[in-house]
Amino acid sequence: MIVKIDTKTELVPIHMDYAKDIYEGFDKEVIQFLPIDEPPKKIAETMAFIEYSIEQVENKTDLVWVILNEGVFAGCCGIHGIPTKQPHFGLWIKRQQQGKGIGKKVVSHMLPWGISNLDVEFIKYPVDKRNQKSIHLISKLKLKLSDHYEMGNQKKLDVSEYRLYKVPPTH
Repeated sequence: MIVKIDTKTELVPIHMDYAKDIYEGFDKEVIQFLPIDEPPKKIAETMAFIEYSIEQVENKTDLVWVILNEGVFAGCCGIHGIPTKQPHFGLWIKRQQQGKGIGKKVVSHMLPWGISNLDVEFIKYPVDKRNQKSIHLISKLKLKLSDHYEMGNQKKLDVSEYRLYKVPPTH
């Protein structure tokens, strides 16, 4: 399903046609705040990620999109773990497209979209505490800070988890 964010930005379902764009855009700088130790060394690794993502979409556990800004590949995003009723949202923007407000537009649109269109209690948005751009974005969205934890295998992230609730908690 295609999601139109505005006249410039849209999300299209992840597809193998974007393998080269994803592979080239997913570099060391982009992954610095993701729980991934290394970017893919071969395009085959990216193709395996795309195949897995498509399977997850078909199994109705995840929704994964490619972000296009003015028709140009800008990154990827997804809502993961939908059957849990407490899925998490994630995104990455390739270095050349950062600083254009794309991430803000996508997060601002997709968290409420997920709450309205999915059978969930809330959507989590985990952010590494060092990721100042994402923290600044979150401060404008008025999401609820709900948890702190460590994430990752070799590379550890110190995560603050923000949430958007379908029905605000009463406490």
